[in-house]
Amino acid sequence: MTQVTPIRDLRAYLLPEKVERLIATTTNPRDALLIRIPWRTGVRVSELIGIRIQDIDFGSRGIIIKVQKMRKRDGKAIERRRVVPIDQGTLEMVKDYLEWRKQFPYKGDLLFPITRQRVDQIYWKLGRRAGIKEIGDPAISQHRKLHPHHLRHSFAIHCIKRGMTIERLQKILGHSSPTTTSVYLQYSLKDLHEDYDRVWEEDEGTETKD
Repeated sequence: MTQVTPIRDLRAYLLPEKVERLIATTTNPRDALLIRIPWRTGVRVSELIGIRIQDIDFGSRGIIIKVQKMRKRDGKAIERRRVVPIDQGTLEMVKDYLEWRKQFPYKGDLLFPITRQRVDQIYWKLGRRAGIKEIGDPAISQHRKLHPHHLRHSFAIHCIKRGMTIERLQKILGHSSPTTTSVYLQYSLKDLHEDYDRVWEEDEGTETKD
């Protein structure tokens, strides 16, 4: 049977101002960072909760992301690593968060000692608080409530809109094939059409006035 590739909903993303509004609704450094890191790095939720403190290089502004993959030929697990860049502002938030969490008994090295299900719950709560009830096209979106993958999606679209190449975005997102990453070009073209049409509509309005 031929596998059908699920359609990626290019409307299921947040604009930067909505992300900032979402962060503003948080009430503690942990929740703010759970939003900020995916927004600024594009990591998956499974990768987010797997980050260890020693994986963060504050000097080089990078995070080592480790992913376990099964080899098809022998079924053995192998670890793949990539380094994603991160901005200084987010690193300062990490430092503040690490100071804040000293009041709690956990002394391990995981940055977020939390389950994936708990992250989902936090996102749903923050989404409701920020007035973000549903995202994307109901006909094709797997997740309508705010979900960590929406921030990964938003990061990728923002990078494309700002001119990042597919090759560099692919390395940051950890896609094995550029074909997977190139889906975001569809949004870029749509965005260009919107800007293009707006320019000519404005010009036509000017010509009419003359």
